[in-house]
Amino acid sequence: MKFFVLVLSLAILDLSSAQGYTPIQWDPSNQQLVDVLNYGVNTAVPDAIAEGQIPDGQWDWTNVMGVEVEVVDEEGGSNFEFTVEIENDIGDTAKLVVIVFLASDGTTDKLSNYAIFSM
Repeated sequence: MKFFVLVLSLAILDLSSAQGYTPIQWDPSNQQLVDVLNYGVNTAVPDAIAEGQIPDGQWDWTNVMGVEVEVVDEEGGSNFEFTVEIENDIGDTAKLVVIVFLASDGTTDKLSNYAIFSM
């Protein structure tokens, strides 16, 4: 039910703005939003390490700088774009922009895109 309310409210936001991403408020008590972010970070970081974009190590997000959503009608879900600060176990930091697709059934099984920026 919570997912339905979230998608409905996001759809209303999308209808009131131009097509594309709409900023939403980050709510750390929204477990589904936190889970989507964790999925994105945990999927993007190993790829970024393998590509040599960030050093090997344990990376975790430390600060959410922004969240945007795009309702994807033809797929029946939404893309969530998170801009976060990440830090590794020795104190290196970077900015990560990660886009995760959340299906209408509430599953997150697709990392759409990511980008790493040094800080």
